[in-house]
Amino acid sequence: MANRVTGTCCTASVERAGLPGLLRDLQRLSEDQDSADIVFILGPNEEKVYAHKIILIARCKSFQNTKRGEVCRIPGCTVTPSIGQPTPIRLQHVQPETFRLFTQYVYTGKLLLQDSGVFEMMTLAADLGVEDLRAACEDHVTSTLSVESACTLLAAAMEIQDRPGGKSASSFLERCISFIGDNAADCVKTNAFLNLPKEALIKLISSDFLCLEEEEVWRCALAWSKQRAGVTQPAVHWTGEERARVCQHLAPLMQHVRLLLIDSTVFAEEVEPTGAVPMELSLERYRRAALHAAPRHEPDKRTQPRYIRTFFDFLSHSLASQG
Repeated sequence: MANRVTGTCCTASVERAGLPGLLRDLQRLSEDQDSADIVFILGPNEEKVYAHKIILIARCKSFQNTKRGEVCRIPGCTVTPSIGQPTPIRLQHVQPETFRLFTQYVYTGKLLLQDSGVFEMMTLAADLGVEDLRAACEDHVTSTLSVESACTLLAAAMEIQDRPGGKSASSFLERCISFIGDNAADCVKTNAFLNLPKEALIKLISSDFLCLEEEEVWRCALAWSKQRAGVTQPAVHWTGEERARVCQHLAPLMQHVRLLLIDSTVFAEEVEPTGAVPMELSLERYRRAALHAAPRHEPDKRTQPRYIRTFFDFLSHSLASQG
């Protein structure tokens, strides 16, 4: 017996049937340079990505909210008038690969977000006025923030925040730092932590809210420096050249590790053998230990323990937010 199909169902079925072909045609159009009337010139190598103004006007608010004579209103762009050729729009701060993925979304509505590029994509979406993509990037960060992804997301946020339009990453930067601080014992064990850029690592180890004892902060800084220097052996087995390489990477970190708080045995057995501690700091540390020096009245961050959150801190924060 045949199934009864209403007219409404047939209409919906026809609509869905047309979508794959439409998306294929739009994908093909996005790759058609001959019909393009816009060319984006991207990055320091001036790579070109072609596009169609009518599609950009339909999809991007930065091409809609323009004054007479303006092509677009994208932060940091330079537009060169052109007759008979695609209009060049220069975006020297934008990575070409990320922009190609962005245009794919503009034409087809399809995109696979990656942790390492999500903040640049979010910035592009904000700058060009594609609100649904910007919201999707925010949702991606919120839903995927985990021990494994946190350091990757932190590095991506820091890379983008100082570029034109990069302010959209600032709130997520603080969220990543807070998450890593609360879950430091697990986050520092990931490969992503060892591959953090120097600036991101300094941001972490200078935080009062990194929930680690100072001995562990030192060990993290040393592990990161050894990774950068390509050294795997303990300090007692280093060659002079290996010691120099490790110390070169440790040097900018030393002022952010609170060496005066490290246990004396750990300091003597793990810290001093690296040769990375300035002589005057070693002398000050031993002098304080010998004299049982009381804390100074003036603020000295080197002697202030980090704030390690407890269950009661989370409980009070939760009750405050509910109130």
